[in-house]
Amino acid sequence: MIEILPSPPHLAAFQFSGTLDGDDYDRCIAEIEARLAAHPRIGLYADMSGFSGMTAAAVGKDLRYAIEKLGDYDRFARGAVVTEREWLGKASELVGKLFPGTEVRAFAPGEQAQALQWAADIARGAES
Repeated sequence: MIEILPSPPHLAAFQFSGTLDGDDYDRCIAEIEARLAAHPRIGLYADMSGFSGMTAAAVGKDLRYAIEKLGDYDRFARGAVVTEREWLGKASELVGKLFPGTEVRAFAPGEQAQALQWAADIARGAES
């Protein structure tokens, strides 16, 4: 399940819980694309506390979207991931290192406000 969270216009913010299905993923992508249409660069915030996985349909849509965006990753300034799973946080940060101009940082549950603020501060980019 996905909840789109209130956030500044240049930040796509989500709360993921349970299992993400194809319809959830479509809503997520529509929100990201709307923000990209209005801003040259955006931040992403994903609170994955309580997230348990993705259906096959959601995984397929995720892979297709990632491939479609290959030339546009520089439009994603920052990504904050809130998770209690250490492996997910480390994997997220590793993926961020693969894309110059995009900074990804993992935060622990309870650090949602800090993570949201950090992800929204896209003017600082990869400087911090």
